[in-house]
Amino acid sequence: MHFLRYIPVIGILLLSLLCGGCGRLQPPVAASYYYWKTVYNPDSAEQSAIRNVGANRIFVRIMDVDNQGRNGEAIPVSAVSFANPLPDTLDVVPVVYIVNNVLKEQSADQLEVLAANISRFVSGKLKQAGKRGFDELQIDCDWTATTRDNYFTLLDAIRTHISDTVRLTATLRLHQVRNLRSSGIPPADRVLLMCYNMGNLRQYGDHNSILDLGEMEVYLKDFLSEYPLPVDIALPLFSWSVVFRNHAYAGISKRLNPMLLSDTAIFAPHGGTSLYRLKTTLPDAGLRKGDVVRREETRWEDLSAAADFLAKHKRKEEFTLLFYHLDSQLLKVFSNEQLQEIVYRF
Repeated sequence: MHFLRYIPVIGILLLSLLCGGCGRLQPPVAASYYYWKTVYNPDSAEQSAIRNVGANRIFVRIMDVDNQGRNGEAIPVSAVSFANPLPDTLDVVPVVYIVNNVLKEQSADQLEVLAANISRFVSGKLKQAGKRGFDELQIDCDWTATTRDNYFTLLDAIRTHISDTVRLTATLRLHQVRNLRSSGIPPADRVLLMCYNMGNLRQYGDHNSILDLGEMEVYLKDFLSEYPLPVDIALPLFSWSVVFRNHAYAGISKRLNPMLLSDTAIFAPHGGTSLYRLKTTLPDAGLRKGDVVRREETRWEDLSAAADFLAKHKRKEEFTLLFYHLDSQLLKVFSNEQLQEIVYRF
């Protein structure tokens, strides 16, 4: 170790910065994004964002599975299409979202057919993307105690239809971490913990249902490190406007320009920092006079605090960190440097 005395002090400082503090045994983090649109055609800003977090894989929602067939059977819904083949330098992890109701009252034979259909459809879409195959398949479902057994049977069936070299992962909600006994452990290689949509979206009031640090504390603090499967993490980047009519949940307005909320001729602050009452009708946004809008945002302060909390309570192991989701409008809110800092906090 005597050679160290010959390294200039400034060189040591630079080395420590480059390795992120080599004295700390931090696990490698593979960062990437969810892509949750129906056409895969990222613009230049989105392509740049993929490069800036060093991603070599992108997690693409291939389809939803819902009971919308002619006879009420489960079929692909809102399937993605690929405008162009993906570059060889970027792999695809297909993600399939299964509506919980699909799993109700299904026989083992029906679940086997569904598993085969899912595998076949995913393979077809990956060929459309110019990919010969995939090394991970992620199934997204907010299963319940009544659908758990059928969901786990479906996962087992899906595994028989994919290569032995393909990793099967399942998404996980906060309540499924804490309530392990009733939720069960999915028969998957890994789980992806979705750290968003954790509050009560439909409850009237001045709160943020996207990212609630208090909820994370309650559901994860004493339970996350003990979860029996390796855990990957997803954090939110999105914001939305939740609409209430006569104090009842009326939906999420996708057509409301959030800039209008600060226009006192149109909206008035209403009983909290995030509530606004509409003074006039906005037909283009589908809003009526008297509607109350709760603006929920993912703030940098909350995102960084969530990363610190998870880094403290998660087991030290290699894992994937995903941002939900890849969208040029959302990328205007967070700089490349901020997202890179979130990665480094782990």
